[in-house]
Amino acid sequence: MDNILRTVLITIGMVSLILAVGFCSQLPWVVWLWPWADTFSPYLFLGSIAAATAASLLWIGLCGELRTVAGGALHLTVFNMGLASSLFLLFQQGGDHNLLTGAYVCIAGALVSLAMFLWFRRYPLQNSRPMPLLVRISFGVFVVVLVLVGAGILLQIPNVFAWKLKPTTSALLGWFFLGAACYFLYGLVHPSWQKACGQLWAFLAYDLVLIVPYLLHFAVARPAQLPSLLINTLVLLYSGALAIYYLLVKKETRTWRKSSQTPAASELSVGDDFWPDAPAHPIEDDYYSELQNNEGSSATISSYLAGEGKSA
Repeated sequence: MDNILRTVLITIGMVSLILAVGFCSQLPWVVWLWPWADTFSPYLFLGSIAAATAASLLWIGLCGELRTVAGGALHLTVFNMGLASSLFLLFQQGGDHNLLTGAYVCIAGALVSLAMFLWFRRYPLQNSRPMPLLVRISFGVFVVVLVLVGAGILLQIPNVFAWKLKPTTSALLGWFFLGAACYFLYGLVHPSWQKACGQLWAFLAYDLVLIVPYLLHFAVARPAQLPSLLINTLVLLYSGALAIYYLLVKKETRTWRKSSQTPAASELSVGDDFWPDAPAHPIEDDYYSELQNNEGSSATISSYLAGEGKSA
């Protein structure tokens, strides 16, 4: 059953990756999924969402930590329910039937995501190593920033975002940020490194899609938009650097490290997660090792006494 679920997650991840390429390239067969264009290309942002989803699902499917699906499912539940409510309100104001259809699709997505959250949270973690301290602190900062920015975008406060947004795009971005805040808050409540891995892979993919458009926008942004553009860009750069360091560089946490590899003496020192990276040994192994040592000592003593008796 677990292998089937992993295969499904990998398949969905590959589909999400294809959607990410389609949204970023604005291919016609993908654009119709969101028929509300804007000065800020919603398709680029949708591409970053799809890329983040793909990265997280592919990592989970490959490593087999099914419990970590729960955090992403919580994110999608909040995102879809919130977006559905906003699209329904916009439909009542404008009468565009595409908005009503979009609201129904989001409700269905929220129900599926909620079912996934309730199902996958029952799985135990295969590796319960705690989350590094710097990652925990960063997640706390991300929660605060995402709540403030998401609420500001939903309320359409001027210059909270570096682009002028239409109501539909404001709903899309605002609820995505609030859902992401719940995702990182869930990681803080359950501070496991395995859960953080999926979040960091998702954030890294999101950053890679958006960092170049953000940097290019500095040349054309209005002065009033520069503070928010600078803050958003710094968050992208910092989160990307955090993910690269812990996922790809730091020896104790990088994802390709073999589980059977014996750590060096330097790795056994206390790190930034306050836990020594020492291999776990069952208590039974220590017991039987001690028993064998005692038997060996007894045999040596008996041999010595027997030798003394003969010489006497």
